Amino acid sequence: MSKTTKWLVGGVAVVAIAGIAYASFGQRTANNTKETLTVGIMAGDKRTDEQWKIVKDNAKKEGLTLKIKTFTDYTQPNAALSSGDIDANAFQHYIFLNDWNKTHKSNIVPVGETILVAGRLYSDKHKSIKDIPQNGTVGISNSKITQGRSLLVLQSAGLIKLADKVKDPTTKDIIENKKNLKFKELATDQLVRTLPEVDLASIDPSFIVGSGRSIKSAIYVQPVNKSTHGGINIIATTKNKKGSPAIKKFVKAYQSNNVANYIDNKSGTGEIAVWKGAPKVK
Repeated sequence: MSKTTKWLVGGVAVVAIAGIAYASFGQRTANNTKETLTVGIMAGDKRTDEQWKIVKDNAKKEGLTLKIKTFTDYTQPNAALSSGDIDANAFQHYIFLNDWNKTHKSNIVPVGETILVAGRLYSDKHKSIKDIPQNGTVGISNSKITQGRSLLVLQSAGLIKLADKVKDPTTKDIIENKKNLKFKELATDQLVRTLPEVDLASIDPSFIVGSGRSIKSAIYVQPVNKSTHGGINIIATTKNKKGSPAIKKFVKAYQSNNVANYIDNKSGTGEIAVWKGAPKVK
């Protein structure tokens, strides 16, 4: 073999090796590319943290890093989403989102269903719904959306009766109130503080947990009803991010069997996983 031929063969070999090395490096770089998504949720407890750890682990397998940002006020997650401080949130139901978009003229859209939360009634004075006295005082939210769900829980408990076919009732829709209950309308985050003063209050579990109380201290838990579509909680994002790969990976990470099994069997909150294909509650 001539020196020229040897030089050409050697040169080709070096180029080939370099090409393989570059291709291999490029492939590793592509595979190691990470996406990050910031998700807003309401502050919870250890059980909530465990659930989101499962979701984060699922997302990690898809090359997505989830950063969880907690809020203590229901007005914050959607405001943060609209301003771009977070990429998605998971805390609200359809009724809340529809009202928010209408009131704030925002473009937040649902991208996946999560859970259905059982309504609860709490009391520091009484141990049973039957003990609620005549002319008793009931604390409910002054928020139109939250108040509607509270009244439906009170109706489920047999304390009041609401007009038929009213999807989002207010106190004006009460047509029967045999105990002549008085309603004290307050900011949602103030209801826990009023428990020593009222006979009964309808309070969201996240505020009960935030106050250091146990969710199990409720004296009444509304039976979960999957047909109550408006009360189903959702993952939401802005319209321009709806179809992004990161959002799709997040929804997939949440809507997994291991997340559903935790919600249904280990969360201890009475919530159920309700997305399409979620395992049935045992």
